[in-house]
Amino acid sequence: MEHIASVSRSSGLEQGGDALKDSKVQEQYRVFVGEKLHKFWAEKQTKDGQENILILFRKLREGIFASKRSDAFAIEVYETSLCLSSLFDSPIQTSSILSHLLPELYTSASIQPPISLVLILLLHHLIAGYPSQKTYFEHLSCLSPNVLDRTSEAYSWISNLATSLRTLNHIKVEALSRHDAYRQFLSVSKSSGETNDELVRLSQDAVHALVERLRSKARDKAWVVLRSAYRELSASEETQTWMAKCLLLSTEQTSGSGLSLQEWMDGRCRDGHLRPKEGAVGRWIVCKVR
Repeated sequence: MEHIASVSRSSGLEQGGDALKDSKVQEQYRVFVGEKLHKFWAEKQTKDGQENILILFRKLREGIFASKRSDAFAIEVYETSLCLSSLFDSPIQTSSILSHLLPELYTSASIQPPISLVLILLLHHLIAGYPSQKTYFEHLSCLSPNVLDRTSEAYSWISNLATSLRTLNHIKVEALSRHDAYRQFLSVSKSSGETNDELVRLSQDAVHALVERLRSKARDKAWVVLRSAYRELSASEETQTWMAKCLLLSTEQTSGSGLSLQEWMDGRCRDGHLRPKEGAVGRWIVCKVR
């Protein structure tokens, strides 16, 4: 299994080049990749390790695509690949997976996509196009009400989040991107046959990771606004509470990213965006962009 040929690289000419087009071989290879993934989670995680896992899943997807397989097994492989590519911050692979999975593969298999996977699609496009929301709206318009009910909590949440990002309402973005703002509709949702608890957890982790990435982009934009608007910043409790919300930074009730206001401000001092004001404890001079 370790050296099984890739369908795309062999083009069927290499010995065993068509092996992954066989459904039984695909299922055996999925077990092999699953063992690799469990070993990866148990060890120290590295970028190389992430890339190797993604390569193994991509090879399996190529076999599934070449064989035109569209059943619960194919869905599970694509869903797991999507969650991992989102967790490992591989937007190129995420785009490639989504182009075949939603809605094409679900439709062929007559399987309803779970809401977590629909949100991964929309969050991915909010991040990839940020601050533009053109591709987000294009993909949103392609989702039928059966896939994303326009009266649902999930639709209300993603729509309000997109609106708040577009209007630079960072206080509202901060509130909407807390875990407790969207946790309730990431509950178990059957897609690929019987519910796979591991896949459910993986999809929830992927949504959390994408939300954190979106918070980071919104934070950078909020800082551009604050930096242009203020000459000085103070360390008063009131100011710190307000800044933490504006900059989507960690408090006891936020998303759990762990980045505190003080840590963030220390980073801006190192970047030359802020400097302590001489003779004034707890005040910073905002260094303007030149």
